[in-house]
Amino acid sequence: MMDILNFLLALAVLAPAPLLAIVVLTVRVRNAVRRGGAGALAAGIRAALRGGTGWPVWPGLIVVAAGTGLLTFGMERVYLAIVTNGPRWGFDVMLLAIVLGLLAAMVTGGLASLAAVTVTRARGFGAGTVAGLLTLIAMAAGAAAAHLPLRAAYLAEPGTFPVVANLGTGDLLIPFDIFFPTLIWALPWPILGAALGTRAATVGHQRAVRDVWQLLLDLAAADLPENRSAWGAALQAELTAIDDPAERRRFALGGTWTALRSRPPRGTWLQAAGAALVVAVGTFAASRWSLAHDQGGILSFWTGVPTVVLLVVALVTAWRARSFGSGLRGGAVAGLAVLVAVLAVSIPEAVVWVNERAGYLSTGDAVPPTWQAAVLDVLRPEFLVGMIVFWAMGAAIGAALGAAIGRLRTGAPDDLVAAADR
Repeated sequence: MMDILNFLLALAVLAPAPLLAIVVLTVRVRNAVRRGGAGALAAGIRAALRGGTGWPVWPGLIVVAAGTGLLTFGMERVYLAIVTNGPRWGFDVMLLAIVLGLLAAMVTGGLASLAAVTVTRARGFGAGTVAGLLTLIAMAAGAAAAHLPLRAAYLAEPGTFPVVANLGTGDLLIPFDIFFPTLIWALPWPILGAALGTRAATVGHQRAVRDVWQLLLDLAAADLPENRSAWGAALQAELTAIDDPAERRRFALGGTWTALRSRPPRGTWLQAAGAALVVAVGTFAASRWSLAHDQGGILSFWTGVPTVVLLVVALVTAWRARSFGSGLRGGAVAGLAVLVAVLAVSIPEAVVWVNERAGYLSTGDAVPPTWQAAVLDVLRPEFLVGMIVFWAMGAAIGAALGAAIGRLRTGAPDDLVAAADR
C-alpha cells in the first residue's frame, strides 16, 4: 500500500511540469499554423534558431559549458577526498552526495529557465526556448566532459580509488552518474521559463533592448504580482527616460533590488500554518501506523507528503498573484513551517521508537543504542537536505502551474499560451 501511495505522490509531483510544457508548445504551434500555415511555422522555427543562438548567446553557452566542467571536476575531487570519512562524521557521505546531485539537476533546470526568460524578453518565446534548451545541453556536456574520463579511469583501475564499505563494484561514482538521468526533470523548464517570460511586447513584434540595465530591470519586473505590475511598468518607463549610463545603472540596480525584495502575498503565513498542521498530524499518524504495522520507518513520508503539500501551497499562491516568484516565496515560507513541524513531531517520535525497540524512525532498521542516537538520526544532513530538495521541486512545479492557471483565468495578453511570437 505504501509503495502505491509513494508512486502516486511521485506522479503528482513530476507529471505537471512536462504536461504544462507540452500544452504550451502545442498551443503555440497550433496558433502559428492557424495564422500563417506551415510556411509561417517553418519561418518561425528558423527565426527562433537564429535568435536563440545569435550573439551573445553562443559565447555564453561556451562559458556555461566550461564553467560546469570545472565545477564538476572540483566537486568530484572533493567527494573522492572525503567519501571514506562518513563513519567518523556520523553520516553517509555518498547518500548526501546523491541528494546534492539531485539538487544540481534542479539548479541546472533553474539556470536554463533563467536563460530562456532572459532571451525571451529580448527576442521572443521561440528564441528563448532554443536558448534555454541549449543552456541545458551545454551544462550537461560540460559535466560529461569532466565526469566521463574519471568514470573510465575508475572502471579501468578501481583499486586506485577510495574503498567504501557496503558499495558494490562500480558504485563509487553513482552520485555523479545519477545527475545525468535526473536532468530529464529539467527538460520542461526552458519551455516554461520562456513562456513565463513572454509579455505583450513580444507578441507580434519585438522591443529592442537598449542595454544590460534595461534587461536586468525588465527581468525583475517580469514576474511581479498583479497588484505591483503597474509599479514595475512605471519603473521601466522611468529608466527609458534616463540617458546617463551611471544613473541608468544605479536606477536599474535599485529598482531590481526593490522588486526582488517583494513581500510574500497576503495570507502566506496562514497557508504556512495550515501546511505545518497538516504535515505535523500526518507525520504523527505515519509514525504510529508504521510502528503498529512494522512498515520500516517514515523516510518516504518525509519526502513525499510535504512535497505535495508545498506544491499545492505554491500553486494557490502563484494562482492568486499570477506570479511564479510569489508562488516560490509562498512555498519557501510554508517550507520553513513544514520543516519545523516535521522536526517537532519526529524527534519525540524517534524516542518512542527507541523505547519500543522498533529501530530508527527514518528507516526502521538497527535499534538505536541510545535515545540521543535516535534523535541525531532524524537530524542527519543527508535526510534534511534530501527533504528540502524534494520539497523545493514540489514548490517550483506548483508555482509554475499556478502562474499558468492564473494567467489563463484572467486572459492576460502575456498568457502562457498567448499567440506564438513572430
